[in-house]
Amino acid sequence: MSVFRTTPIGCPGCGAAIAFELVHSVNADRRPDLRESVLDGSFQRQTCAGCGLESRVEPEFNYMNQGRGQWIGAWPGSALKDWEARAAQAREAFDEGFGPNSPPGARELGLAMKCRVTFGWAALREKLLIAAEGLDDVTVEIAKLALIRDSRMPPLATAALRLLAVQDGKLFFGWQDDGTEQVTEYLNVSRTLIDELEADEDWQPQREQLAASPFVDVQRLFMATAAA
Repeated sequence: MSVFRTTPIGCPGCGAAIAFELVHSVNADRRPDLRESVLDGSFQRQTCAGCGLESRVEPEFNYMNQGRGQWIGAWPGSALKDWEARAAQAREAFDEGFGPNSPPGARELGLAMKCRVTFGWAALREKLLIAAEGLDDVTVEIAKLALIRDSRMPPLATAALRLLAVQDGKLFFGWQDDGTEQVTEYLNVSRTLIDELEADEDWQPQREQLAASPFVDVQRLFMATAAA
């Protein structure tokens, strides 16, 4: 089931307390409307009755969509620096609910789901879009690596390359700011690139590296490079 709790949240504009229906978990199989609101950007937005400012609370909840094989620990973008600890928390929660530490019935359901973690709304929306289009998220991340390599585009410090839409046989990507979610640059490629990359064994080391953690995002690879 999806769980919400009324929580007083301070308005970032005037400081007034807003009675906010804060999400703690989403079951998109039972509430597909919540999945749609994540995709259209309206989820967890609310307008202050005092000053009229619309604000959005950062994500911190578990998202499940068994029909699309997804279990996601959604974290705020500010938690990205602690991605290893957050990924471990998500893995532990998944294992307790649907993995080796769960009852047999739940464990069977878990076989059809992948455990993932995301940081910020843009990353969560992207995972939902990837599943909706029947794409493999590891291959989408490999596509980003290929695009960055071929275009000589350096990774941006405050933005991430995100899949924004799939239309007319094309994948539309953009550099999206982690905080504002605004897109500064766009590029698109044929959807056939996915098939080409899945058949290209040269990308296997990067594929294995990405798949080794619930945090399946090229940001992790660039963070590791910077740390080195």
